[in-house]
Amino acid sequence: MTFRNLAGWLLAVLLLLPAAAGAVRPAMLAPSQEKAREAWVDSVMLTLDLRHRIGQLFIPMLDPRSLPAAKNVVKTDIDRYGIGGILISGGTTAQHAALIDYAQSVSPVPLLVTLDGEWGPAMRLKDAERFPYNMTLGGIDNDTLLYDYGREVARQCRLLGVQAVFAPVLDVNSRPDNPVIGRRSFGENPGRVSRLGSAYSRGLEAGGVLSIAKHFPGHGDTGTDSHKALPVVDHSAETLRDVDLRPFADYISNGFGGVMVGHLNVPALDNSGTASSMSQPITEGMLRDRLGFEGLVFTDGLAMKGAIPPGGGDNCVGALLAGADMLVEPASIRTAMAAILEDVKTGRLSESLIDNRCRSVLRWKYTLGLSKRPSPSPAGLKEKMNGPESETMRRRLTAASIICLDNADGLLPLHRLDTTSIAVVNIGAPAHNTFSQFCARYAKVDVYSSAGESGITATTLGKILSHDVVIAAVYDDNAACRAALSKLKGATNLIEVFLTGHYKVARFAPLDSRSVILCGENTRLSQEYAAQALFGGIRVNATLPVTIKGVAPVGTGIGLVKTRLGYTTPEDRGFTPALAKATDSLMRLGVRTGAFPGGVLLVAKDGDIVLEKAYGYTDSGHTRRVSADSTLYDLASVSKIAGTLPGVMKAADEKLLDISAPASRYIPGLRQPDKKDITLRRMLFHESGFPAGIVSAAVVTDTASYTGRLVSARPTRDNTIKIARRAYANRTARLRSDITSHAASPSTPWQIAPSLWVGPATRDTLMNRIYNVKLRDNSYRYSDLNFALLMDAEQRATGVPHEQWVDREIFAPLGAWRTTYRPLQRFKPSEIAATEHDRWLRKATLRGYVHDELASYSGGVQGNAGLFSTAGDLAKLAQMWLNGGTYGGERLISAPTVSEFITARSDISRRGLGFDAPDTKNPDSSPTAPEAHPSTVGHLGFTGTCMWIDPSRNLIFIFLTNRINPSRDNSAWSDLDIRPTLFSTILSSLSSR
Repeated sequence: MTFRNLAGWLLAVLLLLPAAAGAVRPAMLAPSQEKAREAWVDSVMLTLDLRHRIGQLFIPMLDPRSLPAAKNVVKTDIDRYGIGGILISGGTTAQHAALIDYAQSVSPVPLLVTLDGEWGPAMRLKDAERFPYNMTLGGIDNDTLLYDYGREVARQCRLLGVQAVFAPVLDVNSRPDNPVIGRRSFGENPGRVSRLGSAYSRGLEAGGVLSIAKHFPGHGDTGTDSHKALPVVDHSAETLRDVDLRPFADYISNGFGGVMVGHLNVPALDNSGTASSMSQPITEGMLRDRLGFEGLVFTDGLAMKGAIPPGGGDNCVGALLAGADMLVEPASIRTAMAAILEDVKTGRLSESLIDNRCRSVLRWKYTLGLSKRPSPSPAGLKEKMNGPESETMRRRLTAASIICLDNADGLLPLHRLDTTSIAVVNIGAPAHNTFSQFCARYAKVDVYSSAGESGITATTLGKILSHDVVIAAVYDDNAACRAALSKLKGATNLIEVFLTGHYKVARFAPLDSRSVILCGENTRLSQEYAAQALFGGIRVNATLPVTIKGVAPVGTGIGLVKTRLGYTTPEDRGFTPALAKATDSLMRLGVRTGAFPGGVLLVAKDGDIVLEKAYGYTDSGHTRRVSADSTLYDLASVSKIAGTLPGVMKAADEKLLDISAPASRYIPGLRQPDKKDITLRRMLFHESGFPAGIVSAAVVTDTASYTGRLVSARPTRDNTIKIARRAYANRTARLRSDITSHAASPSTPWQIAPSLWVGPATRDTLMNRIYNVKLRDNSYRYSDLNFALLMDAEQRATGVPHEQWVDREIFAPLGAWRTTYRPLQRFKPSEIAATEHDRWLRKATLRGYVHDELASYSGGVQGNAGLFSTAGDLAKLAQMWLNGGTYGGERLISAPTVSEFITARSDISRRGLGFDAPDTKNPDSSPTAPEAHPSTVGHLGFTGTCMWIDPSRNLIFIFLTNRINPSRDNSAWSDLDIRPTLFSTILSSLSSR
């Protein structure tokens, strides 16, 4: 049956279908290359006899898992038939590359290497990182992102030696029980499928890889798998026009180059029952004539059971007669070759048809760069394919695909973390996984699981339901998961997070929750970004790509705003790929040389953490590895800006404290002639005249317990305990028994070492020494005493102990629940990095006890030091400042107050209001890096810590370590000078982009 002999009713049907304005030339076939292209085609045609011209139309499938056997097969196919291309399926990246390189090396005419890669190479390569399924991506309303996705897949394909990809899938999946398409489709909305498919194709072809749309004329509404039988698409002409064919018509009109014709029985287009891949009315008549397609036509796999030839002949012959250019996965090339040669001999197939199809194939080979022998695969191929570009793209796609189906009363993103108790219940997965881990990065959560023999017991259920918010993460739709979720219906605020396929959610209908998040699949990244969506780490604006029966119609989606720090890759925020490698090298060098036992590096930009990585151990004995999420570090002087300064800013913001007023207004001990007029502002600038510090040991030791110097620059008979470089302590000195104790008591409730306690009298004694210290001149002099007095003023102004004030007003609302003074009251010693081994007065390795002597003998809370935190928690504080005082959708400090503290600078030094800053006049003395912007603020800490915030670049750099473990006398630390080097590396990586 030919197109011209179809019944009149079919002609009428075709008139209903989309028509091209004329033939549409694929954009990749650039007219500027036509002369050179045709010359190359002519030259190759002269070398091919009829048999080998036919051979150019075959694309056999190869399995590289048995590489020697696969090489033998492809060598035979090339030698006997002169095959035109190959399709490799299964195995590893290395096996693919080896087979491709070998095949190209033995083929006289370069091979067109194809890939069945609907979600990237990982569809067929087991060690390639997988991109999200198309249905997951179907909710994205961002064509640029899909274009970028196509470019990334093209990059990977070119590395692998692939020139053509059987993608995108343009089938409109209007049938939930479709056995073969399903998640392979972008969804049930033809317009969305068309837009996303075309955007992806544009990226592929811009990257030099041929896109091959499939499965023409549309496999989306079938109940049969064409791998097993011939499916029927029983759509009317109108439905075909408006639904199935629309994405293909748009794809063709946009000038893309390849189409795969499926094995489908479409009565409205060909009432003979012939498979579309062998139907002239469909392939030649509809695809080429009606839609104007001038690109390369591929068949679906001809070994599939649906590839039924008309009249029982050879399906390769049938496909050529129908209009195909390339014959994919023939059941037997030998049989097909014999059948084609026989039909050429009888005249059923003309030599001119073979020549024309061969020339088409060769034109595309030239266009795809195959006029020259392909280069061998590069070294480190797997690492290059799965590199930063791949991770960044997978993250961007996953983040953009998260859907919020319901959000009663604006429950999401979660807010008021300081007053909200949260339970995370993993249904169908262990309690501790990526999802629960990332929830814990945002808030203190209690984690449960339905997994295990007992499931959710009555006791466990009672604990879960006692929380203000219950987050139920669902990983499967089996009966056990459905039963477990139903137990949680009584939660006050139930949030359901589905880490399953879209259609599976229907099995939980009707949903009974306040908010619903749908991820579409369960991967490491979907778990991570689901958590980010709940807490405001990402903006959510995707919509349902399909209707979920009993739950929501296609197009449903509720927008969620970004309110907190998110997580992405450095490359996604403009850093070069070299950043991670360079910082890794520096951090590992520090650990290896003993500059520090371990540490955490964090970099954030534009509201997202791009690096947060732990290195080494929590102590020099290598007893426990550092955790980026949970290891607490003694911040030392970073406490000044992370603890005292936020407290002062908040008190000032509440009009409880006036930084322009004399400190003596709040501190009676400063009402002395030489100190009564010193303002808090001068203390913040370190221009108060106070000395750098006091010798705390001299205050708390009993002078009657020793003779000679308490500390000397050289060892003497009594000064034998080395406590620092050029500092030797008196071995006979003992602590005062009136203000310290070796046991807890009502007067000494604060433990500052394993066998040492102090109390309010100890702190007051130290503060009185500070009140009465002799002043120096009012020039700039960095002083711990300024911040001890600032905290003192804050406490007196607010009437609340500093540690309670800053926790209530700053840390708790931020969700910085691992930031605290006296950490052993809340955390295990194993969660805290050790600092120095104090051989003198405290007689212990300090782990969870503040190292700084003034803060220590003050009971662990002091304005100059004492705070413990994680890098992630500090980043929340820094981002709040960069946001102008807001975080998590709440205002913590007013924008004018934040602006004043962040931007003010001293007239006589580099200092800001409490912050340190770059020294622009004396760069060699700057605490930052040569590349640091003048607006940068932050601080260094004696334990090896630092925190820098660059408002001009919206950038945060945090480095936490314990370089004083086991001793502050550490020449490797000073030799390395790692803090400015790290900062310089980060800024250079950004500026060189």
